[in-house]
Amino acid sequence: MVRQVAAPGIRHRQYAFRTRLRQMALRTRKGACVVGSLTLAFAALSDRIQECSMRLDRVLLIAFLAATALVVLGCPGPEYPKCENDSQCKKNKDGGEVDEYCLLGQCQECAKDSHCGAGESCNRGRCEQACAGDEQCGDGSICEASVCVKAQCTANDACGTGGTCEKGRCKSSSTVDANGKTTTPTDGALDCQTASRISFDFNAADLRPDARSRLDTLAKCMKKNGAWRLNIEGHCDERGTPEYNLSLGENRAKSARKYLTALGVEDNRIKVVSYGEEKPVNSGSSEEAWAENRRAELVVKQ
Repeated sequence: MVRQVAAPGIRHRQYAFRTRLRQMALRTRKGACVVGSLTLAFAALSDRIQECSMRLDRVLLIAFLAATALVVLGCPGPEYPKCENDSQCKKNKDGGEVDEYCLLGQCQECAKDSHCGAGESCNRGRCEQACAGDEQCGDGSICEASVCVKAQCTANDACGTGGTCEKGRCKSSSTVDANGKTTTPTDGALDCQTASRISFDFNAADLRPDARSRLDTLAKCMKKNGAWRLNIEGHCDERGTPEYNLSLGENRAKSARKYLTALGVEDNRIKVVSYGEEKPVNSGSSEEAWAENRRAELVVKQ
C-alpha cells in the first residue's frame, strides 16, 4: 500500500490553518473570561447599590419617624395670648400661671357666663359686673347694656372737636336755639385735620360716641374740601388669629366709611384697607396697649 504524502506547500498551509484555529480558540476563551469577570463585577456592584439603597431607605424612615414624633410631642403651639384650645391659656409668656379660656383664637378671661363670678356676665371675653346704673360700676366705668364697661372718656379732648365729656360719656356739641332748631359748630370752627384716628372696643366694629363725633367733623371737612380723598385703615390688637383680625380690621374701616357716606360724603372718595394686627402703635401686651391698637386711621390724600 502506497502512502500518499502531501507536498511541502500543502503541509505548510495545513499547519498554518491549525495554528490559527488554536489562536482563535485561545482568544475566545480569554474573551469569555473577560465577559464573565465583567458580569460578576457588575453583579457585585448591583448588590452593593441595592444594599446602600436599603440602608438609605432605613435612614430616611427613621428620620421621618423622628420628625413626626418631634412635631406631635414637642410642637409648642401658638404663642400666648394666641391659642387653639383652653389648655394653651393656662400660662402666659413668662411662664406664670393664668386661668383663661380660648375664645376666637385668643386667650380671654372668659368664654361664657359660667366662667365668671356671681353677678357677672361674660362680655366679649371679659367678666363684667351686671348693673342697673353707673353708680354700681365704680370709678372709671359706666353702665352700658346692663354691664359695667370702661368709660368712653375722662376729658373733653377724647370726644372730638366741640364734644364734651360728661360722667364718662361723650356728648355732642350740638345745641338747641330759641326756635327749637338743632345747631352745630360753623364751618369756621372746624378743625380739619388730615390725619386722625378713632378707637374701638374689644372685638367690636360698631362706632363709639367719640368716634362718631370725630367722623361728624371729618364729613364736614370732606364736603368743604372737594379735592380730598380719604384712606381708612382698620387695625386690631394682637389677640385673635391673623385671619380673624384682618376681617375685623376691614369691618372697622367699612363701619367708618358707611357712617361718612350716610352724612353725604361720596363713596368713591373713600378707600378702605385692613392691616389686622400687623401695624400696632403700641407693641405692649397690656390692656392699655391693646386699647391703643384697636383703631382706624383716617388719612387724607390731597
